[in-house]
Amino acid sequence: MKQDSISVPLTPCEDMETLFARACEDETDVEYVLFEALSLEGGAYPGLTFRNCRFVGCHISGCSLERAALIDCSLEQCDLSNTQMTKGTLQKTRLTDCKLVGVTLAESFLLDAVLEHCAARYVNLFGSKLRHTRFSNCDLTNASLANCSLSTTSFGQCLLMRAELFQTSFSGMDLSDCDLSGVALSGGELRGARVSLEQAAMLGQLLAGVIVKE
Repeated sequence: MKQDSISVPLTPCEDMETLFARACEDETDVEYVLFEALSLEGGAYPGLTFRNCRFVGCHISGCSLERAALIDCSLEQCDLSNTQMTKGTLQKTRLTDCKLVGVTLAESFLLDAVLEHCAARYVNLFGSKLRHTRFSNCDLTNASLANCSLSTTSFGQCLLMRAELFQTSFSGMDLSDCDLSGVALSGGELRGARVSLEQAAMLGQLLAGVIVKE
């Protein structure tokens, strides 16, 4: 999402902690706010909804944002390491050059979301539903993508080394330019996916039923 796509001007936030706490207390949405170069460490702010907000160069670490929803938002060069966003929502939201190491998004819903050039090692998406979501040039090393439901979701030039893919179908997806070294599979997760000759040779029998892309 680009800022110029918003007809309403964004209001700069000066105190992220106070704004989050007030929105939680009042049960109100946070709308059309610019968060720039702000920091927040720790604290619980459940059920927050952000609409048409932009986060630039922010540091949000170790917070509990359970059931948080980001709708029509953009995050650029932000650090969300170790933030808990269980049962969260990312809808029409773009994350660019963000650090998402250890972020928990288990049982979440991603719709029309874009993650590009993000460091998302150890990110936890267990049990999440992803629809029309794109991962581009992301580091998903040791990520948990187990028990996920993927629909029209793509992974382009991503590192999926040692990622857990248990019980998640990647059928129809082109993974040929991703690094699948050491991925954890229980059987047919990659059946119907497109892989390179090198990947097929590396994973051998684990790739039964895949489509080899020459």
